[in-house]
Amino acid sequence: MSVTPGSYILLLRLDHDAEAEVGSLGRLRFPAGWYAYAGSARNGLEGRVGRHFSVGKRMRWHIDRLTMLSAEMLALTFLSESAGECALAAALIEAGGRPTPPGFGSSDCRCRTHLFHLDDAALKRAIDLPCDGVMRPPTGAGGDDAGPVRVAVEGPDEGPLQG
Repeated sequence: MSVTPGSYILLLRLDHDAEAEVGSLGRLRFPAGWYAYAGSARNGLEGRVGRHFSVGKRMRWHIDRLTMLSAEMLALTFLSESAGECALAAALIEAGGRPTPPGFGSSDCRCRTHLFHLDDAALKRAIDLPCDGVMRPPTGAGGDDAGPVRVAVEGPDEGPLQG
């Protein structure tokens, strides 16, 4: 498995409104729709993103609760040192992402949050951010043992959610 460090934007879709107990943040309500979470993986993007895609994981981070509720996930990966998780959070705000609960995923930095609710326009702008790669959850009988599937970065007319 790859140990390439980097950062990522995890895109998640909730089919319906949901509530979840999120550690010290308490019980939070998440309206249906798309969310973007900015994270980092100093010890390997593939392992960290693969963990997010996993169903049988121990609840460790704030985002774990939301990944268990999502109907669809996709990760945009960034290898550049300048694209740290805080820079990605700022890019998501600039893309029109609406900040969600204060402190979500940002307890170790000064950002307000690392989770953003996206309307259709913000989702399109987030997907259009120049990334180094795209990862999807494994499909079929692979289960938790299968790693994330790498997808080539598409051209400008075809975003990573297509196909």
